[in-house]
Amino acid sequence: MADKRLSRYVLTDELYGLLKQKILSHDISAGNKINIDQLARDLGVSNIPIREALFRLASDGFVKVVPFKGMYVAEMNMTDIDEIFEIRFALEELAVRKAAPHIPKFRLEQILQELDAVEQMWEASHEENVISKMNHDLHGTIFAYAGNENLKQMVTALIERVHRYLNLVHYKIDMNAEIAEHRRIVLALLEKDTEKAVEASRIHLHQAYQRLRDNFK
Repeated sequence: MADKRLSRYVLTDELYGLLKQKILSHDISAGNKINIDQLARDLGVSNIPIREALFRLASDGFVKVVPFKGMYVAEMNMTDIDEIFEIRFALEELAVRKAAPHIPKFRLEQILQELDAVEQMWEASHEENVISKMNHDLHGTIFAYAGNENLKQMVTALIERVHRYLNLVHYKIDMNAEIAEHRRIVLALLEKDTEKAVEASRIHLHQAYQRLRDNFK
């Protein structure tokens, strides 16, 4: 019995990742009703692990459960963007404050070098994974040293929801501005100036928020 439970949990995890990727890439469009029976047939699994995966996606904000009607891919709108960033402003300030005293100098110097490489890669390719790498290098490092796994999970889920919007607008962002903003955060952290790092992070998030709103209109 334990083996059966374990295999179902593993399957649910796999379906969760697969369905989330379909939503992020817009293979399943925002607002669409999710046909669980059809998904089960297409994927060759039963309805149960698909429902479990969808409820997890609902808790992450990717799926909306409508009583007596079914499950729908969460809508994308300005209100959602506003609410996501309102939460990020508060949580990421907390993350910077908690992480700032603990991030090693060598890691921050690595990030600066990686930003130079990112700038060159972006100029050469404009591939979306370049942006993902840049965000992971800085934001991932901050969360790693903040020492709060729940905080990391909450903000990571919000950032993934932002990527759904970025995928929709095909990453029409000002990459030079993004790189410059990241660099200011890292330099403030190298100076061991937490307040300066918090302010640089706040400015970066506000600018990213405004760029996303402008592109999504």
